Amino acid sequence: MNTIKQKFKKLRLILENYIYKKRYERKFGTIPQLSNFVISKNKFSKKKMKIIYLTSYDSTFSINNTYKPLQEFGKVFRFEMNETYGDKKWYPTKNKINRQMIEFIKKIMNEHKIDIIVCYLSGRTLSHETLNFFTTLNVPIINEALDDERKFKNHIGKDGLHKGNKDVCKYFTLNLTTSKSALIKYIVEGGKVMYKPYAGNPKEYKKLNLTKKYDVVFIGAKYGTRPFYIDYLKQNNINVLAKGEDWEAGIATPEEMIELFNRAKIILGFAGVGINDDIMILKGRDFEAPLTGSLYMTQYHDELKEYFELGVDIETYKNKEELLEKVKFYLSCDEKREKIAQNGYEKCLQNYTAKKSYEKIFGYLGL
Repeated sequence: MNTIKQKFKKLRLILENYIYKKRYERKFGTIPQLSNFVISKNKFSKKKMKIIYLTSYDSTFSINNTYKPLQEFGKVFRFEMNETYGDKKWYPTKNKINRQMIEFIKKIMNEHKIDIIVCYLSGRTLSHETLNFFTTLNVPIINEALDDERKFKNHIGKDGLHKGNKDVCKYFTLNLTTSKSALIKYIVEGGKVMYKPYAGNPKEYKKLNLTKKYDVVFIGAKYGTRPFYIDYLKQNNINVLAKGEDWEAGIATPEEMIELFNRAKIILGFAGVGINDDIMILKGRDFEAPLTGSLYMTQYHDELKEYFELGVDIETYKNKEELLEKVKFYLSCDEKREKIAQNGYEKCLQNYTAKKSYEKIFGYLGL
């Protein structure tokens, strides 16, 4: 399934990681252990807070796992750029929207004592004016990033800023990344960074105890190698429902997604980065899907073993043949399937929730 484009992207990522490793060693010495970047203790004061939340746009993931969990801590003032279109339309309006965001922040901070500003922004969405404005604020500003495995730098935009977080990370009090390989990149570029494991929101991704209707359910966009796996299952008489952008069944609403996950005997996941099927990373779905009480099955990679006992909490596959074999097995063995589903549910509920994750971050910042 690998294409020349996939291989080129992987080689470029390997080269980028190597260069940053060498730059880090020349500047700081030995590469630190991951434990240096993990917030292990929860020191949050449990006080009610006032939070400004700035986002380029809110996907279902960020609404459920960022915006709604932040509301559990107090009052959240939200500014969304609605930045969902291509460069030709975005860059002519970028500075204007950034000025609107600056005025929004000024207004809120004039009316309220803000405890923290939480951002889902990047070099593509932030202007030079906003970055300079951030340096004048006497309040902690954190920025979260997903997919830094391949997008820490990204291409250079029309205003000279890399579209990833390379050029903007030094302007934040703290950067949070889900990518282990990106940690030293932040430091090399002058940013302070901590590792933020993925987590799910049990108030949204919940077990409804509905009758199982579908053998396999996948919710997500249709791209890369995903259609090859799903078509292979269908060709072998597996009842698969795939919903999302570009699938024939259309897009699932957030509410429908939760219902479909509950009605699935198996929830299918993919771990590839973009179109690549040979660069695997953790996904938000790894921690959301088990909370709905169905067996979760995703592509194998070593990092999963740091969070789950494979074959006990969740299940994995390495290729389409193994996927089909395991799907057939678990469809024929209800007791085994439901036991793993229950283990995964309990593991995520006890250890990997969005609220607990934010408590650690806020406590780390002295809040």
